[in-house]
Amino acid sequence: MAKSKAVAHFVAVSDTSKPLAEQEGILVTIDGRGGDTEKNRAKALEVVTQMWEAGEIEDEKFPNGISEENIVYVPPQSPQLQTLEDLKQEELPPIVQGAQEIIELTRLQVEVQEAAEDVAPYTPIIEAVLERTRPLTAEEKEMAKERKYGKAIERVGYAIAQQEECRERSTGNGKLILNAIAWQLQQTFPDAKK
Repeated sequence: MAKSKAVAHFVAVSDTSKPLAEQEGILVTIDGRGGDTEKNRAKALEVVTQMWEAGEIEDEKFPNGISEENIVYVPPQSPQLQTLEDLKQEELPPIVQGAQEIIELTRLQVEVQEAAEDVAPYTPIIEAVLERTRPLTAEEKEMAKERKYGKAIERVGYAIAQQEECRERSTGNGKLILNAIAWQLQQTFPDAKK
């Protein structure tokens, strides 16, 4: 399996003078190791600045200009390091919480899909067992005896449970990112239908 690139996530908060609950921004993902480093912040700032200068971001989106103050680091979201509850307790702007939730929910969605792909060959066996409409074929019996059969089913179960738990604990602030994207697209393509 190919080694995935190290990335860092940042949110470019459009107006830092607004109250935290009203802040919006743009999620920026850059290639870089080490998380919240000066180098990664500079890359994120450069990406947003280039988008702004290229007219991809309207001037009104950043009324006070774009500086390092607008760049907020989004820590990696993994169950081993932090839970969403821990993140909610921190004093983070809602837009950053939303970005974290999007990143975590996306990671979990990929996990669920990959687990489902692994279990797909066993679907006829599972259906036969649950519906009790027919006996297993000789080939299905052999597949069911394989060690990976149980592991694949268990993996998909855990992945779905994690995803549901994450959705239940989410603040819903991910919509702030979606709203910011929709607003940006409306500014860039004003004739486009919503």
